[in-house]
Amino acid sequence: MLEKEIEKALVKRVKALGGYCIKLTSPSMDGLPDRMVFLSDGKFAFVELKAKGKKPRPLQLKRMADFMRLGFRSFVIDDKKQIGGVIDEILSS
Repeated sequence: MLEKEIEKALVKRVKALGGYCIKLTSPSMDGLPDRMVFLSDGKFAFVELKAKGKKPRPLQLKRMADFMRLGFRSFVIDDKKQIGGVIDEILSS
C-alpha cells in the first residue's frame, strides 16, 4: 500500500469527523511529521505516514520524540487499518 493512499484515507477520515488534517512542511526544519491532526475539543497530534512496512528515518523519530517531550502526541501510520485506532487515541487524550 502506498503512503499517499494511507494519507488520503487519514485526511478523509479526519474531515468526516469535522477536523483538520494539515500537511506539515517547513523550509527551515527537516524530519517533521507529515500531518497535523486537529479534532474536536482541542485534540491534536502529529502523524507520520509511511508505506506498508516502512519505518521513519532516524531524524523523523528524533523530531517526534522532541514533540513528545513537549507534551504533544505523535503517531506513525503505515496501514489504513491503523487510522481508526490512532484517531481513537487522539480523541481519548
